Amino acid sequence: MTDLVDHAAPLCAEPVVFYQTAAGSFYEKMLAATETLHRAYCRDNGLDYLGFVGVRRGFHPWQASFNRIEHLHDLLTSGFRGWFVYLDADAVICQPQFDLRRYLGKRHSCALIAAPGGEGKWNINNGIFFLNLGHALGREIAMRWHAAFHRAVSIEMLREAAEPWQRLADGREFPDDQHLLQMELLRDQTLTDATLIEAGGLINLDTGRFIRQFLRTMGLPAERLEAIRAIVASLS
Repeated sequence: MTDLVDHAAPLCAEPVVFYQTAAGSFYEKMLAATETLHRAYCRDNGLDYLGFVGVRRGFHPWQASFNRIEHLHDLLTSGFRGWFVYLDADAVICQPQFDLRRYLGKRHSCALIAAPGGEGKWNINNGIFFLNLGHALGREIAMRWHAAFHRAVSIEMLREAAEPWQRLADGREFPDDQHLLQMELLRDQTLTDATLIEAGGLINLDTGRFIRQFLRTMGLPAERLEAIRAIVASLS
């Protein structure tokens, strides 16, 4: 199925930044497998692409999952007022002809666009999301997410947690980036009201038509890497 965006729809006039990040052997390979395809998509559609390898705040490769929060904060404080399009390293664009600028142009009143993570509008999946920093509530989401991360996760916690999401010394679960964002949406109805849930299968999971994601539950890292490479090869 090919998704068509109405050519009469307004073009998004604001800047759009694609951001991907990874650390660790397999996730860096996943990022490398899609980078040429994603850079070409951004070039053809007048978008900016930024890929970052490493850990912004933390010490262990899995903590790259928090990188998006730090980069969003950088954009916010720099005065950026466009769209932040985030794709996990295990996500790949499957429709290079999809007109994202027209899609976003019709949704300029949204602060956040994401796929559902479960019941409730606050319960989003943040493996792929579009955050509008040109919207006051989009900026509020970015600000609150960053504050929640720094409040809930200390440098000492990051240093001690060598394995992904290992329990803290007192038995509590390690705060994860998605849950921190979900809780900010849950606490403030104005934020959820400004969130669009893209529930039609356009983005996320291995059935995403525009952007597809291969989650940990879908196989071993090596298997997911090969599946990503196969899609990229089919589009070349």
